Amino acid sequence: MKDEKEKKNRVLQVLGHEWRYENLILIVLALFSIELGVLLLCKNLTIASTTPIIGEYWKVFAWVLVGMGSVALILAASSFYRSSFTEIKHITGLKRKEFFLNILIVVVFSAILAFLFIGYDALIELFIHGVLKR
Repeated sequence: MKDEKEKKNRVLQVLGHEWRYENLILIVLALFSIELGVLLLCKNLTIASTTPIIGEYWKVFAWVLVGMGSVALILAASSFYRSSFTEIKHITGLKRKEFFLNILIVVVFSAILAFLFIGYDALIELFIHGVLKR
């Protein structure tokens, strides 16, 4: 039973428990709402003036779609990031000695890679000049 619990996919567990599917659906619907409102405002999509209720007030309707979609997107997406803020509190910085040691390792590794690429380039250049001279 314990092994079965450990083998569960962590991503699916987080999606299922912490980030409920309702929020994912709300994000998709919010994006559709915003896109529909923007299409109306850019006049890529039109509503006939004879359409009941929103025909004459299509600009108001478009802005309501954009506004409601934006609010829904912010509310739904905030649940994804809320758990991240508690994890940020657990982050600690490196001590000075570790920090400079890591910088030194990166600089040395970058220099080694640079010389390696320069060497490969020189070998390829010699090969190409040797083949072209024949």
